This record gives sequence, structure tokens and C-alpha cells, in this order.
Amino acid sequence: MARLFIITINYAPEPSGFAPHVTALAEHLARQGHQVSVFTGFPFAPRWRRRVEDRWRVFSCERNGNLTVRRLTHFIPRKPSSAAQRICMEGSFGAAGFAAMASVMLKTGRPDAFIYVGAQPALAMLARIVATLVRRPYLVRITDLAARAAVDVGIVGRRLSRALDAFEFAAYAKAAGAAVLCRSFEQALDDYGYPSDRIRVIANPIDVDRIRPIARTGRLRVRYGIPADAFVVMHAGSMGLKQGLSTVIDAAALTRESAIHWVFIGDGEIRSQLIEATRSAGVQQTVHFLPFQPDHALSETFADADVLLVNQVRAVKDTLIPGKLLTYMAAGRPVLVAANPESQPAQLLHDAGAALLIAPEDADALAMAARTLSTSGRDTLAAFGTRNRTYAEMNFDQQKVLVEQERFLLQQIA
Repeated sequence: MARLFIITINYAPEPSGFAPHVTALAEHLARQGHQVSVFTGFPFAPRWRRRVEDRWRVFSCERNGNLTVRRLTHFIPRKPSSAAQRICMEGSFGAAGFAAMASVMLKTGRPDAFIYVGAQPALAMLARIVATLVRRPYLVRITDLAARAAVDVGIVGRRLSRALDAFEFAAYAKAAGAAVLCRSFEQALDDYGYPSDRIRVIANPIDVDRIRPIARTGRLRVRYGIPADAFVVMHAGSMGLKQGLSTVIDAAALTRESAIHWVFIGDGEIRSQLIEATRSAGVQQTVHFLPFQPDHALSETFADADVLLVNQVRAVKDTLIPGKLLTYMAAGRPVLVAANPESQPAQLLHDAGAALLIAPEDADALAMAARTLSTSGRDTLAAFGTRNRTYAEMNFDQQKVLVEQERFLLQQIA
């Protein structure tokens, strides 16, 4: 059995992004008998602020069998769209992570390998530096192409992006193995000269037993005042720049006289802006903002939606895969995607045979798609949902994916 250090800034109980996936990986490795130490931050996503109970904590250590989670304090951007603040966040976590890992290694010795998971290149560089110093391999699990995604959503310009891009791929360059989410990530690494035989495309894992199709209960609608006969289009997850959710408010204005209701579940840096836009547009009666729902209630939450929505800005193409799409598909619901037709979400829906795809940043197209779906028969919508569920079971089943991840990681450090 291996002794492993996992470096990731996001981890449970954060409900969105890659946090649930890295948590599932760490817990799986520990269950298999590996000694796993996770170096992570205190929960802050997607709200970009710490929980009240963690506000003054600098360090914590949680042990559960073979799994130890060490939480480190770091700078949290007040303006997440600021490149300088993002760099400060990664830099401060990197410094804390270096000190924490050095302290642990002085007491217990070197691990067999370091594993970086995430979309923060500075943390991957931290893994490379520490691994080099102690002469151990490191591996990377890349969830976004961070530098290119920053360009897509306007956080950085093209000139700075070239330097960040070079830094990001330098962080990956000496990794013993790279697990990526899709072919476009694999191609990007290959273009930078990373050995193709050390790359493996592995999907994010979804617990398809926990998130599954169930009969509608209507409890969510009753709890939050959503009419039982409304046609609900639901977005669940982070509300940030890359989602381009202002278009959804514009679409809501175009459908205000219909039975279509738009439901946002979650939080994020632009949530307050979306609420203000809803007031300005006068669509408070048909647009609803709900908090994150408990994990055990996700299937029930999705069942109360008629259609689940993935919305992205046009510039986002091959730099990220929204985790919500995989969860939506596992729930067996029809999915409406407003995204670049060359994007990863579009490709996934094409592969699944459930291509409810429209142009991004087009409120008229979104409103029209919602109207069309609201008049579709139940059998049509159910068929889309069934195809999504079948695809999720075949490709995202957590039990299969985690075994594949473990096998790949151990092969690379053998």
C-alpha cells in the first residue's frame, strides 16, 4: 500500500466544483488501505468567504482511519475575477502547503507520491517543487486548463495569458502521470510536449446510486413557493463569470407571461448581481434564488425540475467541463445547454444522444428553447432524461471511475 499526499485547495464540505470529486478520490484511496494525507484549505467556495466557524482558524487536522485532512489558512479573493487576487490566493496557499508538508515529512518521512488535483497551477508547481526536493514522483489530476479559462472569462488578457500558460504547463511537465477530464485537455498537454503515454482521460466520478431518477415529490416547490403547474428550468451550482447567467435573467423577461419559472440553486460571486438584475427586470415572480440543497436531497431537488440548465459564455470552449452537467445526467433529467457548439458540454450531449443545445449568450434562443420544451410531451422529455441517465451509468459511475483512477495513479509510481 502507498503513502500519498494530496494537494488541493478545495475539498468537502464544499458542494460544488471539483471538491466532491477529490474528496471521493481521497476517501476511496483510504478505504483501499493507502495512507492518505490531504493538504487543503478551509471551506470557502462557492461563496468566496469562509464559514463563520472557521473565521479565525489557521490550521486544523482531521483524522479518520487511513485519511488525514490538514486544513491551511490562505488569502481568499474579495474579487474573484481579479487575476492579482487569484495569484495571491494560490501563492499564500502554496507557502502554507510547503510549510505543512515539510513539517509532516520531518516527523513521519517522505510519502511515496504527491498528487495535485484542481485548477490552480501554482499548486501543481508546489507539488513539482516538493517532489523534486524529496526525490519522489508527483502526479496531476487536471480539472480545468486554468490559464486558458481565465482568458475565456476575461480575467486576464492575451499577453499575460501566455506567461500563465507557460507556467501552468511547466508545472505539469515533470509529472509521472496526468489524469485529464477530456480529449481537449489531452491534446493541450501533447501540444506542449508532455509524453502521451503518461496521459489518461478519466471522467469525474458521480455517485449514480445517490443521484438517480426518482418520482417528483413537489416538496421543493411547496417549500419555496414555486407553482405546482410551473414549467421549471433549473440551474444548480456555482454562479460565476463563466456561467454567463445574466442571459438567463434576460430570457426570463422574455417569458414572463408564460408558465415558465427559472430557478437558481446555489451561490457564487455574481449571485447578488443576478438578484438585482431580477428586480430591475421585474421578474421576481418567475425567477427564484434558492440555497444549496443537502446532498441527500439532490435527486429529489432535480426531480422537481422539468429541465436542468447548463449556461456558459461563448468564449468557453475546451478549457473546462462543468461538473453540474455530469450530475444532471445522472439524475436522468432532460438537459438544456447554452454553450459553444465546440465546447465539452456540447460534445458530451452529442455523445449521449441528448443534444438539447442552443447558442450561448442569446436570450431569445434560450427563451424560445424553454417555450419549445414546455410544450413538448412528457414522453419526449422522458426520452432525453433516459438517454442521459444511461450515458452517466456507463461513463461516470463513481465505483468504476475511482478504481480506474487508483489503478492509473499506482501504475505511474510503481
